[in-house]
Amino acid sequence: MDSVWFGKPRPSSGQPLGLSREAIVRKAMEMLDAHGLQKLSMRKLAAELGAAPMSLYWHVPTKDALIELCLDEVYGEFTLPDPETDWETAVRAMMRELRQLALKHPWWIRGIGEFNTIGPNAVAYADAMFGPMLRAGLSTVAAAQSISTVGSFVNGYAIAEVNFIGRGGMDSPPPDMDKIADLYRDKHPRYVAMLDEHELWSLERQFEFGLDCVIEGVKAKVEALRS
Repeated sequence: MDSVWFGKPRPSSGQPLGLSREAIVRKAMEMLDAHGLQKLSMRKLAAELGAAPMSLYWHVPTKDALIELCLDEVYGEFTLPDPETDWETAVRAMMRELRQLALKHPWWIRGIGEFNTIGPNAVAYADAMFGPMLRAGLSTVAAAQSISTVGSFVNGYAIAEVNFIGRGGMDSPPPDMDKIADLYRDKHPRYVAMLDEHELWSLERQFEFGLDCVIEGVKAKVEALRS
């Protein structure tokens, strides 16, 4: 596995004037927020910065390295819990913030898993959740598994949510429930009955219900491991 975090920064002598890694990352994040991962190119980024494309490579060796840096910047936006916060409060708060950051930076949630997330901010985020879990009496393995389980639910939910919003979401015309019901009323009456339950169409309530279920499962596992 290669990563931008394994390399050493290049010496300051010989750097193109007017550029810095920080400025490149900042402008790249603006472009990612506006257009997503697929539209980012080093040439377009250089044009936005008013620089020659090759000058960017003094500061970031590859486009993938640049995206790694940008991903870690978003992890730096998390509000880390107080070290003495109990694990459930800490995890709930961070998972809700993860969802909000995914909505703010849709490219970020899509990039997790595709690109390395081992930068200092990402590690600080993970470590901030480990402390409360370990104090609750879990082993390192059990704590890591618990965090991964909760995080997997939130990541999956957030990806589906940003995709939904990306194709119009709440601003697009609502689906014609009567037409959908007419298609399936005879063969799938239970599905049609579900369409009338309006509380199911709240993204907020769906998220909180799922988070409750996963947290309660972890709580049960924590208690079982303690006994």
